[in-house]
Amino acid sequence: MRIPMLTENDVIKFVCKQLEKEGFEISQQLNTSQVGIDIIAQSKSGSQCYVEAKGATSSKSWSSRFDKGFSKSQVKTHIGVALVAAFKVKDTYPEHESIIAIPNNDSHRQMVQSMRGPIKASGIRVWLISNDGRVDKFI
Repeated sequence: MRIPMLTENDVIKFVCKQLEKEGFEISQQLNTSQVGIDIIAQSKSGSQCYVEAKGATSSKSWSSRFDKGFSKSQVKTHIGVALVAAFKVKDTYPEHESIIAIPNNDSHRQMVQSMRGPIKASGIRVWLISNDGRVDKFI
C-alpha cells in the first residue's frame, strides 16, 4: 500500500503537535492558501519560535503535482525559499528560534545535509517530518 506524500499543511499540523507537546502555545498556524510565517509559537518562558514549512507534494488536488514528489530542482527552490524566510526571521527576531520544517525524504534531507555547516552556523534549525508525524530535529 502506497503512503500519501506530506503536503505543507501536513507538515504544519505535525510541527504544531510537536511544539504543543513541548509546552508551546500556537499563536499562528497558516495553511497553503495564506501568506506569512507558517507557525508562530510561544513558550511559557516567553521565547518564541517561528517556523517556515515545506511539503513533499502539492496540497492542491487539482494540481498536476498533487501526490507526486517534487523534482530535485523544485526541492532546491523550496529549501531556498524556506531559508530566505528563516534568515529574515532570524534578522528581525535574533533572540528567538527560527526553524524550517521539511519532509523527511531523501531529496530534502540531502539538500539540507549539503549545507549543514552554514545552516548550523546561522542558528537556523531544521526539523525533518516523517509521514507518521515524527519530528526529527536534524540541525
